Amino acid sequence: MKSNQKLLYKARTQGIIKFMLGIYLLTFSVGTITFYLREELTQQNFRFFTKTSLLYLIFCFLLYLAIKSQRLILKEDHLILTIFGWTRYKISVYDIEKCEFGKLNGEIVIHITLNKKIKCAFPYYPFQKAWEEISDLLKEKNKSIQIYF
Repeated sequence: MKSNQKLLYKARTQGIIKFMLGIYLLTFSVGTITFYLREELTQQNFRFFTKTSLLYLIFCFLLYLAIKSQRLILKEDHLILTIFGWTRYKISVYDIEKCEFGKLNGEIVIHITLNKKIKCAFPYYPFQKAWEEISDLLKEKNKSIQIYF
């Protein structure tokens, strides 16, 4: 990598909207069938159910935007994670001691341990294909990094 060059990795979001929409349609249809079987499917109940289910759609859209806006930036001497344009982590490549898979709230993440024994959790799935290239570049810059992928 040349001096002052930065590599930008964008989150891959294929399938996220389809998955969220599928869950919404399943929930909506089960809710409607439940109202019908309990003979409570009135126009007022259905309208209320539809309006409250829109909250799920709004939440899914915001979550999708958060995932889509994530960026991993690898500069000459820093690894940066941004979400919504704000920097979440900015760590020096030379302070990294170890990179390994981990779990955070049931989600697979990349735990990056710094020399100060501080752990930073970077998302794995949106950047799944980019982590191989990133780990190779990190190892190239800092020979003492232990990578367990």
